[in-house]
Amino acid sequence: MEENLTNIENICGTKPDTQELIEIGSDPNFVFVNDPDFQTLRLFDVEGNVINVNSWIECANYVNGGWTNSFNNFSGDTFLIVITVGITISYFISKKFLSGRN
Repeated sequence: MEENLTNIENICGTKPDTQELIEIGSDPNFVFVNDPDFQTLRLFDVEGNVINVNSWIECANYVNGGWTNSFNNFSGDTFLIVITVGITISYFISKKFLSGRN
């Protein structure tokens, strides 16, 4: 649990003294209360889903469930498009300069 608390505090900030770390689990009746003193954070899961959390306990619950504050999903399709566009632009630029020399 100590390792989880360290990860939670790295992402969500220091646990408020008045806050107790409770195990919420999958309780559909639990309602997170908005904390006006907590700066809204954006969290991501492994599938790229996004959630905004508005309290430390809400943030801790999601981080404990595997969510994180960074999205590191490499998209091969995007990389391929960037490379293709780069090569195409390079081709037309070089063609224009080479045709100007003749």
